[in-house]
Amino acid sequence: MRLDLKPALQEPFTCARMVADCLAGEGSSPAPEAAMVMLIGDEAASPSQHETWRCCLEALRIVLEAEYCVRIVQTWFLAAENVRDPLCADPACCGLPGLGIGELRIPTLGGLQNGLPGGDPAPLEKAAAAFLQRAPVADPRIEALLADLRTGSATHPLPETRQLRRRLHAWNLALARAAAPQQGRRIDAVAPRSEDQRATSEEPFAQARNLIELLTQLRTGFDRDLLIPLATLGLDHAMAGVRHRECLTGSPPERAEAAMLQLYAASFLGETRSRPDWERVDGLEDVLNTLVPYARGVEREHLLCLMAWIEWARGRGTAAGSFIDQCLSEFPDNELSRIIERLMQLKGVCLWARTKQHSWSWTRTTAPSPD
Repeated sequence: MRLDLKPALQEPFTCARMVADCLAGEGSSPAPEAAMVMLIGDEAASPSQHETWRCCLEALRIVLEAEYCVRIVQTWFLAAENVRDPLCADPACCGLPGLGIGELRIPTLGGLQNGLPGGDPAPLEKAAAAFLQRAPVADPRIEALLADLRTGSATHPLPETRQLRRRLHAWNLALARAAAPQQGRRIDAVAPRSEDQRATSEEPFAQARNLIELLTQLRTGFDRDLLIPLATLGLDHAMAGVRHRECLTGSPPERAEAAMLQLYAASFLGETRSRPDWERVDGLEDVLNTLVPYARGVEREHLLCLMAWIEWARGRGTAAGSFIDQCLSEFPDNELSRIIERLMQLKGVCLWARTKQHSWSWTRTTAPSPD
């Protein structure tokens, strides 16, 4: 579990309780018996730094041991360029300022899957910049076709509800394709090719038609919001939200429909009390990244704030803050970004992230079932 250090130093017991609840409280099964703690900061090692960090560590130790019988078995303080064990009694080993990072020889604990080399991950505070940087380069042919299609979509012959349902089906297919592994890589969710993978003269137009369906879903707040239950719960729950909006003045929904609507509403706050479909949520990120070079105006605005929600739902508040800052710097009036910012202040970590077996990080570190 990763938390920003600055708030923890300011409110050590408040932060310690939240950490302890996430690690060992309700929903943490399997509950840990022990914990390892590392505090990382830019402040150089000094007696005052040591005392401030020790207060934070002691608060966490008290709460974990007193309320959950969890022992802290190893601790490191990584202050600027030095690391040490603050509980070590040997001053020759771990006295201030500690060992320089450059003096350490850290063994490799195994390669990445398929033996592929891995680069250093981008810092979470630069998540938005890294996301935008890795987006594909726009194809000029597709940009030209999109310009024509945007004009034509303004006078679409289908009723709005039928257009919305068709777009949701297009998004559902894109998420399913993005979430499906193919030879260790994700399928291209937006640019389908012919079976022999050779480009055809019709391919740019087909790609542009598919892209305009996906981009149109990002033009209103309601349409954008439908992508959250679509990714986390599935197409049926997103369609339940559409039906609910169509029948707000009608009779109450039947029991099964009401249950779906409850989950639909709970998905926005991560309060479904069940594991969301993280593979599709990751797929949503992939599709949004593919749309970056073609999104214009409000489409880009809604794309960025959706990424802020994704990172908050994953439990990565620093990354969510990066997308919030990026969105508000470009679109100062964006409401969803400010709502997510407020959620982070009032609710802290998303409930999905606080329930171990429902969390994104647990899914990524748990071996897949052979089934």
